[in-house]
Amino acid sequence: MWGRVLIAIILIGGFSIAWKIYDRIPVQVVGQQHASGAVYIEEQAFFESLAATTGLPLEISYTPVDALGVKDTHQLIMLRDGALDLVSLRFLQNAWAEPALLGVDLFGGTVDVEIAYAVMQAYSPALDRRLQDSFNVKLLGMWPFGPQVFFCRAPVESLQDFKGLRVRVGNETFSPLIEYFGATPVIMPFENVRTGLQNGLVDCAISSAASANAAGWPEYSTHFFRLPTQMGINGYVINLDLWNRLSSHQQASLRQAFETYVGSIWASVERLHTQFSACNTGQPCREGSPYNLVDVEPGEQDYQLLRQAFNEAVFPGWAERCDQLYPGCSDEWRELVEPVLIRKSGANQ
Repeated sequence: MWGRVLIAIILIGGFSIAWKIYDRIPVQVVGQQHASGAVYIEEQAFFESLAATTGLPLEISYTPVDALGVKDTHQLIMLRDGALDLVSLRFLQNAWAEPALLGVDLFGGTVDVEIAYAVMQAYSPALDRRLQDSFNVKLLGMWPFGPQVFFCRAPVESLQDFKGLRVRVGNETFSPLIEYFGATPVIMPFENVRTGLQNGLVDCAISSAASANAAGWPEYSTHFFRLPTQMGINGYVINLDLWNRLSSHQQASLRQAFETYVGSIWASVERLHTQFSACNTGQPCREGSPYNLVDVEPGEQDYQLLRQAFNEAVFPGWAERCDQLYPGCSDEWRELVEPVLIRKSGANQ
């Protein structure tokens, strides 16, 4: 009798294990736009191999954001409402809903990769907690597009030359920095910038060397001004309900896969910036499309003006907006991030 009971238990347990193994987990993923070039290609490959990488029974449905038919400014809202499962979150575009997103990459604050990585590590736990509380999503990792520099169709040699120019920005959160330089911010989607430069709707635009190259911005630009304004950090977030349905083992596997992937991006960002900067300025070009823009190196006065703009316009404006939605936001930033900026900036001088 006990033998038959034992066999039954083994069979039931076996069926249970088999169900867990073969039960599929559908995941609707929204990725970066086609125009981001290599970022989109590498990201799509990552998600398409994610089931094999993690050993999880994932059924990934990957759609780039520009093929979704919904503006990228509503990603957090759609995640909160359960319309999406996992998103390659565009921080700048969704900062209107959650200003804390910009705390990891404030304009004029994170001006090199080392500083940006240190700030990301310091601020990510607070940002993760904020996203969970407000939008029911968990932060899986953050990564940079690379130093965000200027592409101009007008001759520029320093920040002082931007007075009176029209500079494309992704949304109004960038406006205080541009206005501080005496320029006029023009809100324009990334995919429209090439045409905007071509038709003279904007004089300059800001992006990474690689993304702008992939989107063809240098075709209608003349000057490549290398002053980095930020690192263009974005992140991966997953709906918290889906995350909580995963076992602890599944969560660990998924977390490790994302840590490895975003780690590889951080490790390669400086190399890619150098390579695509060369492509944009008539130097030997191993990747991307070759162009021959005037290569303008910023001077110390440009970095001083950028720091001044950060202290007098960028941070105060961001702190006010963030504190309105999240009381204590700026105090938390000062506690977590300001010491990192002071320490790293001092070490780099």
